[in-house]
Formats: sequence, C-alpha cells, structure tokens
Amino acid sequence: MGYVIGYSLAALCALVCAVVTYGRKNRMGVITGTMFMAAAAVNLSYLARIDADTYFTASMSTSIYFVCLDILVLTAVCYVVEFTQPKLAVMKHKRQFYLALAVLVLADAACLIFNIFHEISLRYQFHEDSMYAVSYMYEERTAFYFHMGLVCLLAGLAILILIYKTISIPKIYRARYRNCLLWMITVMTLVMMYMTGILRFPVDVAVLVYGFGCPFVYRNTFDYSSKSMLNTTRKMILEYMGTPMILFDYEGYVADSNKDMRDLFPVLNNREHGISMIDFIQIGAFRELQNTSTDQVFEWENPKETGPRVYHCDFSCLRDERGHCIGNLLILKSKEVERDMLTHLYSRNSFYSSLEKAVSSGSYPVTVVVCNTNGIGLVNDVYGWARGNKMLKKAADLLREHLPGEAVLARLEDGDMAAGLIEAEQEYAIRLFENIREQYRQDNDTGINTDLEYGIAVIRDGSKSIEEAVREAGQSMRTKKLMNQSSRKSSLLDSLTQTLTESDYETEEHVERTKEMATRLGRALNLSDVELGKLALLAVLHDIGKIAIPHTILCKPGKLTDAEWEIMKTHTEKGYRIASASKELHPIGEFILHHHERWDGGGYPGGLAKEEIPLLSRIITVVDSHDVMVHDRPYHKAMSHEAAVEELRRCSGAQFDPHLVDVFLEVLEEQKVS
Repeated sequence: MGYVIGYSLAALCALVCAVVTYGRKNRMGVITGTMFMAAAAVNLSYLARIDADTYFTASMSTSIYFVCLDILVLTAVCYVVEFTQPKLAVMKHKRQFYLALAVLVLADAACLIFNIFHEISLRYQFHEDSMYAVSYMYEERTAFYFHMGLVCLLAGLAILILIYKTISIPKIYRARYRNCLLWMITVMTLVMMYMTGILRFPVDVAVLVYGFGCPFVYRNTFDYSSKSMLNTTRKMILEYMGTPMILFDYEGYVADSNKDMRDLFPVLNNREHGISMIDFIQIGAFRELQNTSTDQVFEWENPKETGPRVYHCDFSCLRDERGHCIGNLLILKSKEVERDMLTHLYSRNSFYSSLEKAVSSGSYPVTVVVCNTNGIGLVNDVYGWARGNKMLKKAADLLREHLPGEAVLARLEDGDMAAGLIEAEQEYAIRLFENIREQYRQDNDTGINTDLEYGIAVIRDGSKSIEEAVREAGQSMRTKKLMNQSSRKSSLLDSLTQTLTESDYETEEHVERTKEMATRLGRALNLSDVELGKLALLAVLHDIGKIAIPHTILCKPGKLTDAEWEIMKTHTEKGYRIASASKELHPIGEFILHHHERWDGGGYPGGLAKEEIPLLSRIITVVDSHDVMVHDRPYHKAMSHEAAVEELRRCSGAQFDPHLVDVFLEVLEEQKVS
C-alpha cells in the first residue's frame, strides 16, 4: 500500500504541475508541461509494473514504463535546450536536431512494445522469494542495451548542455542553471546506484524524484527571475546607477551604500565600525540637513576634491504601511556630472556648466562641435535596435579616445553628441573629427553605408553664447547631412537635384564640380564651418527655381526673347520660395534669391550692389560662371582655361566681386599645380 500511495502522489504532483504549466500558454510552458506529463506517466507505469501479478501484465507494464522513460528523457532534452538557449552550432538546426532524437526514441519504443510478445529486449522470470517488490523480474537482452544507451545518451546530452550554459555565463546568473544541473545529476546518480545494486531499496526511488521534483523545476524555470534574482538585481542597480546613495537603518546607523557614495566618502569602506547618521552628517558637513525625521530637499557643496562641486540632495524617511519610519535614504544628484545611460557622455546641463567655466575664465577660442551618425535608422531596421545602439556607443568611444583629455563631451536631448574643445581653432577640430570619422567608417561591419557627420562653431569672445554656438554647430551638421548619401535626410536633396537635372541641362558633374570649387574658395576665405556647409548646399541648389521654368525656355539653343528672358529671371524668386517652404533649406533661401546680382548693381532681382549682396551669393556667382565657361552648353562651346581666366578678370568689378575673383584665381592656380 505504501508503494501505491507514494507513486500515486508523485504522479499527481507531476500532473498538477503539468496543468499549471500548460496554462502559461507559451512555447516554454508547452515543452515543460509535456515533460511533467511524461514524469506522471513514468510514475503510473512503474506503479503498474511493481504491482504486476501475471506474466503478461509484467511484460506490458514494464515495456510501457521504459517507453515513458524514453519520452521523459527526450522531453527533458527539449526542455534543457529551450531553457538554456545554448549558442551551439547544432542549435542552428534545432528542428532537425529534435527530429533525429524523436526517430531514435520511436525506434526504441517499437522494440519495447514488440518485446511484449517476443522478448527481444527483456525476458521475464517469476521470483517468489525476491526481496524486491517486483515478483516478475526481467533479464536484459541485446535490444535492451540500445534502450539504456539511448537513455544515457539523451541524459548525458542534457547535462552537457547545462554544464556549457553554466560555465559560459557570468557567475551572478548561474544559480538557476546550476540548480537544474544538480537536479538532473542527482536523478542520474540515483538511477545508476539502483541499477548497479549500490542502493538496496526494493524500488527505484529515482522514479519518485521525477514526480516530486516537478514543483522545483517549475519554480526554477518560471519564478526564478522574478524572485531569486530580485535582491541581486536591486543591488546591481544601486551599485552602478551612477548616483551616490546611502541607507540608514531604524536605529540611525549606516545599513548600506553604493560605490559612488563610498568613492565620495571613503570612510564608508570600513564596515567594521558602525557609522551613525549624525556622524555621517558631520563628516559630510550637510549643514542644510536640519531635521532627520522629515523629507527634505537641499543643495550641498562638496568640500572635498573627490567628485563634482555641487549636488542636489534628496533625504527621505522610509515608512511602512502604518506610516512608521523604518529608516532613511539620502540620494546625491550631481548638478554638474549627469550622464547619458547609453553612451555615458555628460548631459546637456553638465556640458553647458563645464563650458561656462572655460568661457568665464577667458579660455578662448572655445570650439563647439556637434555630431551625429548617419545610417543608424537603417541599421535599426535591418539588425535591430541593439546593433544601432552598439554603433552609437562606438561613436562615443571614438570621441573619448581621439579627443584631448580636457575636452568636454556630452549627448544632447535630441540624440546629437557634442564636444567642447578649449583653446582650439576650427582647423584643429576639423583634423580631429575627420580622423574620428574615418575610424568610424573602418569599424563599420554592418554592410550598410554609415557615416559620422559633424558641424563646428567657434566662440572667440563673449558676444556668442554657448547655446548659440551649439545651435550654430547643430545647424551646420544638419545642413551637411542633407548632402550625405548615408543620411535619410539626403532623400530631399536627391529628389530636388534629380528633378533639376531632368528639367535643365545641368548635369550631376556640373553640380559636383561647383560644390567642390565653392568649398575650396570658402576655405581659402576662412569661412566658418557653418558657412561652408551652407555654401556646399547652395552650390547644389542655387538654380533649383529652374524646375518651375518651362522646359522650352530652359533648353532653347538660341537667344531668348525679351519675354522669355523675363520668365527665366524669375527662377531666383521661385527658388527662394521653394527653399523657404522647407525647414532644411530655409537657411540658404536668401542666397538663392540673390545669386544673380551683380557687383555693379545691374543684376536681378533686387539690383543689389557690392557688399549688399550676400557673400555666399557672390561666391556662387563666380564659381558657377567659371564652370559654365569651361564646359560645353547647348548655347556655347567650352572656353579654354586661359580664356575663362581672362573673362573673369574682365568682369571683375562689374559682374563679380574683385576680391573673390583674385582669391578664386589663386585657388585655380593651386589646383593646376597640384
């Protein structure tokens, strides 16, 4: 009767766990529930075997028991694979792996069922004086060794997977896999000890472990993360959250503190001597903290050299459900060194406060660089956010690695990264960021065209604020993004330039040449990075208004009539309206409007003269006119270089700014020499 109760309860325990597990209605629940059902079947079939009183029932129940054992071990392997998700090569073909194991189990099951009538696996004998509970004992035959080998193979495979998982992950996460491993090893040990006769029990106690162990497996599988890991997770969060925290117990002594607080107050590292809250307040000189029985918020100036200078302090009384104080918590939030969680760069506020110190001390020039990545959106779409975040962190690491140690780095609210270089000129910043940009391209292994774009603004005196410099550098960066093929923002520019080349005789080569020469001339004139970005964009889109001019006028090979010429001249105003309608193009709208003004005031549409004409418009006038001269057009043949230079000199002071002509000719000469 004791055997009946024991194995019945074990089977019932497994069945209840199976029902609860199936109720989770997910893949892991189905696989684990099936394993529990197999454990219940093993207990019931084993109970039938030890209670057999005829040759046939002994043969049938024993074969069913071994078949159920096959199924249990197979489902155990499936459970372990799903539970551990091992990063093994064979797991890439998980379905084929499961199918191969199932075929082996079915072959073994067929032999065991066939054995009932032909004894190919087991032979039964009646032992009236046996000390074991089973009157009908069996003798192993050849096919039975296949069964035992298969069971050992599957059990060993599950154990090896658990061992691999346990040693391949950080120690803090090993406990749940180690628990499962110890459970399986215990079961296997009991089975082997029973089969070899070391354990002289009348029944196989390992079968009971199959059933009664199901609640342990269930808890270890589904409840472990939310319960057993909770304290560890909380400790990790407090230890590495980057904010100093200290906890005092009910009696007013230090109960716990995190790494940041211990770095700020090294006395907390000595835990042998209890430190009271009153002593700690005196050590830290928290003069604003007057009453320890109420919640308070105050600012604290750190008198030590360790850590930031100013902290925002939050002192709280921890209370139970009855409102009784059970302890106190002090949190120090730095007003200067707040960090972004992803890149670990400083926050916007920290960036501004650090640069304000440099500006207030007169450490000019202060060069502000704002940068962002191109192509991350596509990386997120193809590979997922984790890969995109990895590339963002890589960009931040490159900034820390290649910029001077005194550089101030931050991640702004809109995702841009900023760098403040103290006593540094624009040219120096360009060299640094071109090097960072090249390294970022080399480290890209996604197969997707990604890039790092940047914009620069320089503060030379108190007339420009840090906020203005950040805004100016950000505008320059976004302007450049329009022309970067790896940026999604470039789609607007691509669309407009494609429309322009289809409408006019302008070619992509002309646009590219104009942009390159305009940028060279701008650098020769020592334009700021912001102006250079606008100039490059203007070089591409200065004639965008021509998309609204009739094609017959644009491509007319002969001379235009007066009426046609009046229509043609409206392309500057039309281009201005197109640019003004776009947030991205608005900064170059005025330059588009005036790029056909003349130095002598005879141009259109405003008849502006000399310095009244915006500088970037004057630059484009010179560069565009030269490129038209030296390349074929439907209405004229290309001039020689010498003839074009002579024409520029002739029109200098009339159509063109004479100073720009002189500098441009120097640029052309340098290009010719190189």
